[in-house]
Amino acid sequence: MSTDRPLVRVDGLEKYFWENDSILDRLLGEEPVPVRAVDGVSFDIHEGETLGLVGESGCGKSTTGETLLRLQDPTGGTVEFDGHDVYELDGSELTEFRQEAQVVFQDPFSSLDPRMTIGEIVRQPLDIHDVGAGEERQQRVRSLLERVGLSSDQLDRYPHEFSGGQRQRIGIARALALEPEFIVLDEPTSALDVSVQAQVLNLLDDLQAEFDLTYLLISHDLSVIRHVCDRVAVMYLGEIVEVGPVDELFEDPRHPYTQALLESVPRASTDEHERERETLAGDVPSPRDPPSGCRFRTRCPMVIPPADLDIEQDTYRELMTVRQRIESRDVSLESVGDDGRFERGEDGIPAADVPGFVAALKERLLDENLPPRHDEILDEALAELADENWDAAADRLRASYESVCERDSPELETEDHPVACHLHGEASERTAEPDSWT
Repeated sequence: MSTDRPLVRVDGLEKYFWENDSILDRLLGEEPVPVRAVDGVSFDIHEGETLGLVGESGCGKSTTGETLLRLQDPTGGTVEFDGHDVYELDGSELTEFRQEAQVVFQDPFSSLDPRMTIGEIVRQPLDIHDVGAGEERQQRVRSLLERVGLSSDQLDRYPHEFSGGQRQRIGIARALALEPEFIVLDEPTSALDVSVQAQVLNLLDDLQAEFDLTYLLISHDLSVIRHVCDRVAVMYLGEIVEVGPVDELFEDPRHPYTQALLESVPRASTDEHERERETLAGDVPSPRDPPSGCRFRTRCPMVIPPADLDIEQDTYRELMTVRQRIESRDVSLESVGDDGRFERGEDGIPAADVPGFVAALKERLLDENLPPRHDEILDEALAELADENWDAAADRLRASYESVCERDSPELETEDHPVACHLHGEASERTAEPDSWT
């Protein structure tokens, strides 16, 4: 924030992991399948700033941090640190970057070598980068341990002799050994007791002011994010969906996913003990086969219907769910009609039995009756299933109910509080009048 040019600039970062990509798979003719852990992520971090990266488990937060630091090789995109492309660095330039950018890992129990004393652990970066002489390095280790709240008399002890909070302090001391400018904090308090979390967060805050540090704080704990961060980037299924100043984002979240995340946070106030929380529908889609368009659309409570469709959001959401089940063929046709009325021959269900088949199937798929117009459209689609015409049934529903949210992928806008959502873009004719259909 102290300079116009960001210290860290991430542009279109991608990290895919590949399945069916072994030599045997290739010999058998299997096609590699990408797991899109990070898929086109962009954000900036300014000097002296703390940017929070939040999202559900498995959304790609930690992979983003590791790829940013070159602990993972990127599939695509660029990362600039102080104006230099991180992925173009080699030799002495890469060594200098390793000194300037450090990481504090999530698990303080597995991130420290149990065979090394804590003095050796904190001193190791100094030895690797040949910083200082022997006694100077040892004095640096003592100073760092004292600074993070440990005694320098403990430097000959091993990690297993310390509590979780103390181990995390050791990890922080190790990260500070080379006097970096930038630190990735990967869930630094998630493995700690609540009473210890506040101590570690206050320590990180003090160290940032003392050493002019810049942080990327990765966390799923929104209370931690609000306490520590200047800005927040919200991540869903490998993509950034919203970025904004921390207070503004918490007070006025714009993306439906951000709203759902904040709605899920428990409230301490007794005034809200009877508050009903609306949970998100469905499961998080697989990064192996993410939804088209907006990736949140399969769970979003505010999907945009076609402009010429007068429909309540709950009804539209239910029809979209039916269509998704048909497209994935997640409907058992054999068990429709438990009394055996709809026996299927070589040519499908007899025409005379199709209306009964449709009625029985609709009763199974829907929780409520539809308005006449939509009831007729669904009847036409389900009638195709009498002959197992899955594609024709899905096409009939798609023709009437396809949303801009599934056709087009929303772009993250360029403004102080950008959001990747068609509700805030120009793609939907309904955007200007959301109250007319929600």
